[in-house]
Amino acid sequence: MNPVLLLLPDPRLADAMLAALAAELPEVAPVLYRRDLPDATLAPIELAMAWRLPEGLAERMPALRWICATGAGVDKLLVPGLPPQVQVSRVVDPEQAIGMAQFTALMVLRHARGLASYEAQQRTREWRRQPVAAARHRVLVLGRGEIGRAVATTLQALGFGVACWHTQAGPLAAMLAEADIVVNTLPLTPGTSGLLDARAFAAMPRGAYLVNIARGGHVVEPDLIAAVNSGHLSGAALDVQQTEPMPADDPLWAVPGISITPHIAAQPSWRTMAQQFAQGRACLARGEAPPNLVDRSRGY
Repeated sequence: MNPVLLLLPDPRLADAMLAALAAELPEVAPVLYRRDLPDATLAPIELAMAWRLPEGLAERMPALRWICATGAGVDKLLVPGLPPQVQVSRVVDPEQAIGMAQFTALMVLRHARGLASYEAQQRTREWRRQPVAAARHRVLVLGRGEIGRAVATTLQALGFGVACWHTQAGPLAAMLAEADIVVNTLPLTPGTSGLLDARAFAAMPRGAYLVNIARGGHVVEPDLIAAVNSGHLSGAALDVQQTEPMPADDPLWAVPGISITPHIAAQPSWRTMAQQFAQGRACLARGEAPPNLVDRSRGY
């Protein structure tokens, strides 16, 4: 088997990905995606390493057999035009899970220990103590995959009371009602899109806080803005947003209590991705399924 490899990375990260692949698979000459690639180049492609599939691209690759995701989620790969026989796998990166857990701990502790009030005091050069007890907040982690488990373990080690919810568990509203802080690590699927809406926020206790490290599509942003502006929620930390990059006129920027970061909770390990791609390629050559396959019917 000598398939052609198609890469669809963020253009700013292409060099790092190419270097990692060259170290693992020096015999492979990747084809980097461009909008003007001719059908003759796309037609023989059997394997893809990608983070998203532009509209109409899957239909132009009739030989495609396997896509290895380059991100934690696969929602941007499971497009309507993707033939059912194409296998999709996710990269399992322990470093990424650790990074996500660290970012979450940072944002949860910043909220729980009231750091924002001291940052405000520094801006006005006010030296005033506002003692805060050790944080014992109740945290609800949405999702129990590798990232969700890493987040839960880290927060438990920091003294928080942690519960987890997943889509096969009981009603979400009942668990939201018991949470001071909600951390979203769910995959984005038709069943979880818009899950965090006005009803979900109303179910949370007054003063509760949201941390979203999953996908912007989980949150109905106008509902979140309304919940924070009304004082029902104390705020949110959003590493992901509906529109990325966020335009300068996005209303989220101006909401007091909402912290925005540009999808940087964890950076991928290109070496791990390249190694797992090489492993999956070897499996296909032996007639075996690549590891970490996604159940396309579930979306994760």
